[in-house]
Amino acid sequence: MGHQERQRKIFCISFIIFTIIYIIILAFIKATFKFIGMITTVPVKGLLGILGPFYNNSESSKKGEESKQPVEL
Repeated sequence: MGHQERQRKIFCISFIIFTIIYIIILAFIKATFKFIGMITTVPVKGLLGILGPFYNNSESSKKGEESKQPVEL
């Protein structure tokens, strides 16, 4: 009986340690993917911000020019 109890305790401790390590690894993987997503979206947004004025069509640029003109009183 003493041997089975010892094996059960070892199994429980091993299972708890494995579970904790598994949760830590999953949290690390989740944080890594979140970080990679952040790293990739920031340059894409910056690139779109830089290239945005080049993609305006002529109608929207004319509207923008009209709105910038001073209003006569």
